[in-house]
Amino acid sequence: MDPVVIELGPLTLRAYNAWLLGGALVGLGIIGWRARRVDPGRAVRWLDVALVALVAAVIGARGLGVALDGDRFATSPHEIVRLSLGGMAWHGAPLAGLPAALIAAWLRGVPFRAWTDAAALAWPPGMIAAWAGCRDAGCGAGYEVATLAGWPGWLVAELPDAYGFVAPRLDVQSAGMLFGGALWALAALLTWRGWLRGLRLWLLLGLSGLGLAVLGFLRADYAPVLLDRRADQVFDLALLLVSAVIGGVLWLRDRRKGRSAGGGLRGPLA
Repeated sequence: MDPVVIELGPLTLRAYNAWLLGGALVGLGIIGWRARRVDPGRAVRWLDVALVALVAAVIGARGLGVALDGDRFATSPHEIVRLSLGGMAWHGAPLAGLPAALIAAWLRGVPFRAWTDAAALAWPPGMIAAWAGCRDAGCGAGYEVATLAGWPGWLVAELPDAYGFVAPRLDVQSAGMLFGGALWALAALLTWRGWLRGLRLWLLLGLSGLGLAVLGFLRADYAPVLLDRRADQVFDLALLLVSAVIGGVLWLRDRRKGRSAGGGLRGPLA
């Protein structure tokens, strides 16, 4: 059950969407900050690319969610546009957002691989926000345990499921937030040291797929089934594979050209 945090007449903002909105704003702020540091003359253009990617990511996540849970939306098609009711598949976000960002970067004259390095810093806050929202709304709920006694305090808690039923559960959402924090620390380290330019986002996406696939074994919430597994876990591993292939191809291309990865950039963006 997703609690309401703001209600102003016809406007209702629930906890999950409030967290996602906050994560998106933090991500946009990070991309704007990085743009001002590495490409100050075109910082607004970087944000244009980010906004295009964000809109496409929301559409992609909703579109994939509808495709995976077609029976639900076939009987209630009006719910497709009601994002507050759930039904988002996060894997659709990079699937739609990154191609849209590539096109927008080309149109706006923004170096795409440098932009993805900024996006690598912006990705983990979105993950943290999504898991925090799920902790309030009950999505991604872990398996129930008989009692909190005998379990480490950091592993279990009294938490609701998507229907608002509170029970002692594995605290998967907090684990997801911690995982997002670890990815954020990694992205910050790579940025600070200047390592893996042009490759950071692919590394973080691959690690995201791997980590979330593992967390999927602890989840008890409903998920469509694909290949006899939770569909989200299948897509998690697919994202890991695709990210590894794209990152590997880019790394090999950079090695062949005898330069550090950066998409052919020069000066401060190299």
